Parts: sequence; structure tokens; C-alpha cells
Amino acid sequence: MKGIFNNTEKQKNNAPLLGQPTRAKGAGFAFSLSSVLGTALLFVAMIILGIFGLAKEGYNKTDWYVYLCYILPQVASVLITVFYLRYTKTPVKWAVKQQKCHYKYFLLAFALQFGLLSLSELNSWFISFLERFGYVAGEINLPSTDGFGFVGVFLVVAVFAPLTEEILFRGVILDGLKSGFSTLIAALVCGGVFALYHQNPVQTAYQFCCGAVYAVLAVRAGSILPTVLAHFLNNAFILIFNYVIKIRYGVNLFEQNVNLFELIPWLNKVFIPLMIVSGLCLLATLVYLLFFEKKKQEDGDKAEQKREKKAFFLCASVGIAFCAITWILGLFM
Repeated sequence: MKGIFNNTEKQKNNAPLLGQPTRAKGAGFAFSLSSVLGTALLFVAMIILGIFGLAKEGYNKTDWYVYLCYILPQVASVLITVFYLRYTKTPVKWAVKQQKCHYKYFLLAFALQFGLLSLSELNSWFISFLERFGYVAGEINLPSTDGFGFVGVFLVVAVFAPLTEEILFRGVILDGLKSGFSTLIAALVCGGVFALYHQNPVQTAYQFCCGAVYAVLAVRAGSILPTVLAHFLNNAFILIFNYVIKIRYGVNLFEQNVNLFELIPWLNKVFIPLMIVSGLCLLATLVYLLFFEKKKQEDGDKAEQKREKKAFFLCASVGIAFCAITWILGLFM
């Protein structure tokens, strides 16, 4: 099966300290780098701004700082993708050409994203579970959406974030995982590291589900373009829905804890039927992708696959540890 950066040519050992370059190693390194590079870039940016006297008191509440917090990890994802391509000796032109896929996968992306609406309450249930241990959910920090601010937020959150995150996770990292795991296990691991990467207890459960189902779609399509579309639809819907609620009712769902059923009475009538239809759509789409779109995988060397599994987790261990510690700190602080 074609993958985003699946280079099947035998690699030469040009990195003695790291051993023979492999896709799994590259994916593991990519995750570790993605976990720390965005933070490192932000740290460097703040030092530079501090030198010029621009990082004044209360800067962390300003829009420009919040934009930096979103944009720099996206820049890091692009740099990490370039690293992976060079590490695995994959030509950029070849990788881009591999993204062509049948139009039906874009329709499946729509169906999949509509189906994920059925999991809209998953975060609420997960937060309720965490609250038993004293967790208090904080607000989601976004730049101002007033006026033309919504356009800037939409570009950063709904356009750039899906593109860069899909390239990194359903492209680079998933490509490495496929060399050592079956499709289902690779998708689950991809969903796990995707949720961990965001280091946010509030969104962990939903992000895991999204990360896993996007991975299944990417494997079956042999392309990340359908998952970019699905991810875009997810983020765009959340932003637009919040914007409409803010305009209509004067409530910002990212900053305030609001009972939508009290705020919008008619929602009670359509919510359950909508969730049932959405859940059935998600189930049907996943069944189709997992069983009816099942493509024969080449039987690889079991010993080699086992080495690839170990190589991925070994190389990703720094990132996993960093994200896990940050997640736990976020849980108790």
C-alpha cells in the first residue's frame, strides 16, 4: 500500500550513532521533536522579544502571544517533516504525488466527521471522571474573535493546524508505525500519541478517537488529504458554532461553562435523534473502512517488524515522557 512517505529503497547507514535509518525510527524521532520543538521555539522567541523590550508584564494574555503559541508548533511540524524526508531519503516530489486518491475517500471524510459528532459529549464525561480526583477544567485559550479577529483564528486553528498536524501524524508518524504494526494497532497508537501531543486533559478522550479514526482513513485512502478535510471540518465547525452562539446569545463557550440545553431549548428535541444518526454513521463508516476496504498487506519479516516496534517507542520515548509529564502537571495544576 502506498503511504505518504513510504520509501521502500534500502537505506545506507549514514548515521552510525543512530544505527540504520528506518521509517519507524524517523517517526519516533519526529514525535519526540514535535513534543519539544514548539516549546523551544516559543522560548527562543520570548528571549528575542524580551531583548527588544516587547515581552512586557501580562504578555501571556495578549493576542500576539496566543497566536505564537499556535503558530510555532505548526512551524515545528513543517521542520520535522523536512527532517523525516531527509532522514528516510524520500524525495518531496514523490511524497506529494502519493497523495492522489479516489474521490470516495473525501465523501467518507465527510461521513466520518459527521459521525464523530456522536462523541461530542465524550470530553464532558471524561472531565467528570477527572473531577473525581480534584481536576478543575480550565478555559481554552484563543485569540480574540471580535471583528476580523475571527478570520485570523479561523486560519490558524481551522486551516493551518489541520494541515500541519495531519502531515505530521497521519503522514510522518503513521507511515513509520505501519512498518511495524497492523493497520488497527498503528491507528490506535497514532491516536494515542496524537492525544498525548496536545498535553490537554480536557480534550484527551476526543482527540484520541479522532486521531485513531483519521489514521484508519489515511491508511485506506493511501493519502492524508481526506483526513486534512475531516480535521478541517472538525475545527471549523467548533469555531463557527462558538461564533454563532457568541453573536446570538453573548456567550463564549471557550471561556464560560454553559448548559447548551438551557441556553437553546429546542436543542433538547433534536439532540438525541441527531446523536443516534451520527453514531450510526460513524459505526457504518468505520465498518466499511476496516472490513470492506481492507487491503492486503504484504507479509513482512516478523523479526524486522518487532525491531521496528521497539525502534519507534525507543525513539519516541523522550516525547512520550515529556508529554506525559506535562499532561499530569496540567491535571493537578
